[in-house]
Amino acid sequence: MNSIKGLIIKDLLQLKSYRKTLIVFILIFIAVSISQESTVEIGNMLVLMMTLGLGMFSIATFNYDEMSKADRYLLTLPLTRKQVVRAKYALVIGSTIVGSLIGIILSSIITFVMSKNVPNLLDLGLMSLGGILGIGLIESIQIPCIYKFGTEKGKIQMFIVTAGIALLAGGLFYMGEKANLPIGNLFESLNQFLPFVLIIAVVVMYGISYRISVGIFSKKEI
Repeated sequence: MNSIKGLIIKDLLQLKSYRKTLIVFILIFIAVSISQESTVEIGNMLVLMMTLGLGMFSIATFNYDEMSKADRYLLTLPLTRKQVVRAKYALVIGSTIVGSLIGIILSSIITFVMSKNVPNLLDLGLMSLGGILGIGLIESIQIPCIYKFGTEKGKIQMFIVTAGIALLAGGLFYMGEKANLPIGNLFESLNQFLPFVLIIAVVVMYGISYRISVGIFSKKEI
């Protein structure tokens, strides 16, 4: 556990150089969110943008590690390859969750200040889970691609795979509508279970992605 904690601290120290950029992004996110017409849209937009933004920021640590050949050094330490991968996933997932929490807090404050109304934390929580699912899908594809192809080629492979999944999902949805399948009614009936469905989907995605990454990194020559 201490080894993983040390790896996470190492990555956080690397991300310190991004702190000014992160502050600028947060201010931009707030400005874009406030430009929305209603306080509901403000809250939803800010939660989504903060979740996606901080989730993607943590991916930058892969660039640092690749440029400095950090993995070659780390594996000379009493660390297993599984621990190195586990630390990356802990950082990425933790950053995404922190981003969603910051988004909920900021959107609640802005909503209260602008409308004097108490924000709907349940709706913000659902929006946060939706954002985590969205960025989780991207990260679950991107991280194994980075381990397999490197940061630059990995981004290209991730884009191709993500586009393929989006096209497949869109095609299935379109065919379902053409066939008059009750897709809308199905979503409505699952609405009360939506938080649990989202949480399970996120856990399953990251779990599968983690196992794939461990398998790739375990066989990779450093």
